[in-house]
Amino acid sequence: MVRFERLAFLSIGFLAVFVLFSQPAFAGPLDGKWRQGPLRQDYTVQQWLLRGCGPPPVTGLTGGGETVTVTEEGDELSIVGNGRTFRTNQCYEEMPTLVRDSHSRDGSGRSWRTRCSTPPADPRRAVLNTLVTLVGDNRIEVSESGRYEITLKEGTCMADVKRSRTFEKVVATPATSAPPAAPKTAEPTHAPEPTSRACTNPGEPARLEVRPSRKLLRTGESFLFHAVVSDAKGCATPTPVTWNVEGEGSHLVVDPTGKVTVPEDAPEGITKLVVSAAGKSTTVLVEISSSAHYEALLAQSGLNASGENEEASVAIIAQGALGGHEATAVGNAVRRRNIFIAVVGTLAAVLGLVAIFGWRRARRASKLQREAEARHEQKLREVEERRREKAARHAAQMKAHEESVERAKAAAGARERYEKRLVCPTCHREYGIGSTFCPQDGASLVELAGGEEILPYVAGASARPQEKGKICPTCGDRFDGSASFCGKDGTALVLLN
Repeated sequence: MVRFERLAFLSIGFLAVFVLFSQPAFAGPLDGKWRQGPLRQDYTVQQWLLRGCGPPPVTGLTGGGETVTVTEEGDELSIVGNGRTFRTNQCYEEMPTLVRDSHSRDGSGRSWRTRCSTPPADPRRAVLNTLVTLVGDNRIEVSESGRYEITLKEGTCMADVKRSRTFEKVVATPATSAPPAAPKTAEPTHAPEPTSRACTNPGEPARLEVRPSRKLLRTGESFLFHAVVSDAKGCATPTPVTWNVEGEGSHLVVDPTGKVTVPEDAPEGITKLVVSAAGKSTTVLVEISSSAHYEALLAQSGLNASGENEEASVAIIAQGALGGHEATAVGNAVRRRNIFIAVVGTLAAVLGLVAIFGWRRARRASKLQREAEARHEQKLREVEERRREKAARHAAQMKAHEESVERAKAAAGARERYEKRLVCPTCHREYGIGSTFCPQDGASLVELAGGEEILPYVAGASARPQEKGKICPTCGDRFDGSASFCGKDGTALVLLN
């Protein structure tokens, strides 16, 4: 799992670095400075609720005359300037919830079509079709048509739109002698004025625009940001603007006019300024650098020679305003870096959760394995114990059987010895096993047949007076005085003294 995480991080990091820092290797024939024409927007209001949707959109012209930069990026064109970046694979409308549905480029490579729409669940529904056409090599035409719908509890606001804008390539003019450079003064540098126009009766504030959205400053320098609050028609309004430094402990100083001062002892880093008007806020970035590091940071930052970007930071104030840009624009480099950080952070979190999940599963599996092994060992012990008990019972049973057999054999021998009796054929006296001759008369003893009736003993034989004991001179066995011969070998007995 660790190896997989390392490979995933390396792959993601390589892809992100490639996307962030890849640039075209050479300039195309369309690359260069172009002059932007006014944006014409024709609205046809189908139905509108003033109370819920605000003022209805009004047909009119906005801007014009600004210089933008056109760059060929593969099969697409990029147009940067006047506070925004537009590409031919996008819709010209800047609604942040718009999602591209389709995009195509014709075979000649001189026109691009894009369709965008908002998610179905979005109460501010919009469907737009954008066409970008290259007319010759010095003119670009952008035309867009679509419909806006705002769904409220009280009803629906609906308007159709057609907008168009042209771009003319700036033709280089012969170089003329430049006027002498003005001497440097201690006055703070300042940003170009945001796009707006003066009107006699401006409407309600609809848009807050601050320029530039990013500025690189040396320690000890000052800079004047410009902010303007305009209505839906682009007319400047007298709405007050407040400036604040985000976060505590910042060394940056900003006054109510938007003038920023960097102290000499300020550390290097990035500080955010929060610019607010009519309850809405946007942010601009101030990057602080020492004099020693300024040139290197400027070369890497993607900013212009003055250390500024060409985009504005914008906040939409009026609810239901159409054609507005609600997100803060802080430059391509910052956006790409933020996207990269978000992607890497998300993937790191996912991989972390996967690692934790895998570790918990491995720990649970290890615990289950230990429990299974313990149960198996317990069963083995129980089986071994039952085997020993069974062997002990069997041994006891065998011993008891053998003892029973021995007892049976002994009883059978005793019974056989008892049943096998010897008798003297002369005097009919009975003798046990071991005698061969009758001690009374020396006759050879014979076996008494089973069931044979023994003749009664001769009367008076046992009434004879007790005689002295006798002994066999051959084997040494002793007999009573009535015996005359040895029962074992038939030798005549002699009296004991």
